[in-house]
Amino acid sequence: TLMVRNVPVMYTQEMLLEEWKHAGTIDFLHLPRTVNRKTNLSYAFINFASEADALAFQAAWHNKRVAQFTSRRKLSISFAEVQGLQA
Repeated sequence: TLMVRNVPVMYTQEMLLEEWKHAGTIDFLHLPRTVNRKTNLSYAFINFASEADALAFQAAWHNKRVAQFTSRRKLSISFAEVQGLQA
């Protein structure tokens, strides 16, 4: 499981899945939203079917920017403290 920081706040979970559709086997994506559900909290958790897919995603997207909603901040991707779908 990876934690992705600096996600532009206007992104939705569907937009991220579309942008990352060729990023390996994603079996879970959680993008927390604000109470009023208008924006996200600028971070996401993403779980992959294999460690190899997670490492490839991190190599491809760490310090990169997503395509929509221009952001000055690059994505920061690290391993989450808790790993796996059961967490």
